[in-house]
Amino acid sequence: MLTISKIQRLKRPPKLERHLDADGLYLELSPSGSKNWRYRYKNFNGSWTMKSLGSHPETSLERARELRDDFKSIKDYQEVTFEQAALEWLDFKGYSSEKNKQIVLRRIENYLLPELQGMILSHIRPRDILPVLKQLEARGYLDLARRVQNIASQIFKYGVQNLYCESNPAQPLQGCTKKPKVKHMPAIVDEKGFAELIKSIELAEHLMPSVKLCLQIAPYVFLRSESIRMAKPEHIDLQNKLWVIPKDKMGREHWMPLTNPMIEILEQAIQLSDGDYLFNGARPRKPLSENTLNVALRSIGVDKEVHVFHGFRSSFSTLAREQLRLADDLIELQLGHIEGNKVKAAYDRSQRLEERREIMQVWSDYLGKLSNG
Repeated sequence: MLTISKIQRLKRPPKLERHLDADGLYLELSPSGSKNWRYRYKNFNGSWTMKSLGSHPETSLERARELRDDFKSIKDYQEVTFEQAALEWLDFKGYSSEKNKQIVLRRIENYLLPELQGMILSHIRPRDILPVLKQLEARGYLDLARRVQNIASQIFKYGVQNLYCESNPAQPLQGCTKKPKVKHMPAIVDEKGFAELIKSIELAEHLMPSVKLCLQIAPYVFLRSESIRMAKPEHIDLQNKLWVIPKDKMGREHWMPLTNPMIEILEQAIQLSDGDYLFNGARPRKPLSENTLNVALRSIGVDKEVHVFHGFRSSFSTLAREQLRLADDLIELQLGHIEGNKVKAAYDRSQRLEERREIMQVWSDYLGKLSNG
């Protein structure tokens, strides 16, 4: 067994030397004078291999023994299956949306578990994952293949961080399938067509009141479907003329300055609300569904290849730039897109509220002109 004094007496060797401490821990001396800690152990194939535990004196004898013991203790990771790690990761991820969590779970169950379910996490190699992705690619599911690869990579990253495995075999497979073509959501982005859409909504007397109000407010606020459908009356601050969405798709609070025409619509929605949701669904205390809103658009003659509910965001983005010449950064900010610089993002979302009120007033006036012909 090594001691500090023994290590200090070791001389630079003419060729590589290893000096045993205990339980597979060695101090490796090289002709260059470096001293490196190595742990010798058997991997899952039963072959002897060496793991580096740092250099001396940066890593002391006591610390090297601790690292050896830690590594010995993680041999239990060989008993952790892919399914166990996947479910652990899913809980650890902490999805705020149950819907999104279920989507990810179904992708794990449908595509990854059939091939990897009973396999020990540390035994899995890229060759075990690649066929799953290539099968999806062959079926034309290019976007899904990339999403499944990303899910697998996150599971293995979690495994590495929790000492269930030593590497992430899914990471090198990023980009191994063909890149999907970007398909934009159908949206009306010309002034004449958008004016006709607004008028069609105004004249739609057959719609359920909450559905019509939701479609009426959509051109003004261009919120994501989930944000508007899950809105509650208490999110509307009429006194400060502000709609506060607790969490948008990016998991952040989002602010929507309100103009007088918007407030008129929202006041009607609040009066009709059952208290749970701003826009009531067909069933008591249930929100509107995304399908309901798109079906409503179809019912007023808007083809699904021309415009969908999510398309109101593109309509605003395009017309605000091309027709109103509004500032790009304020448009992106009001759409709720993430600013890469976190400090700048925090500043923009608070101190620039008055500027955002100004562009929302310009946009609101513009919609009023379109509505009046």
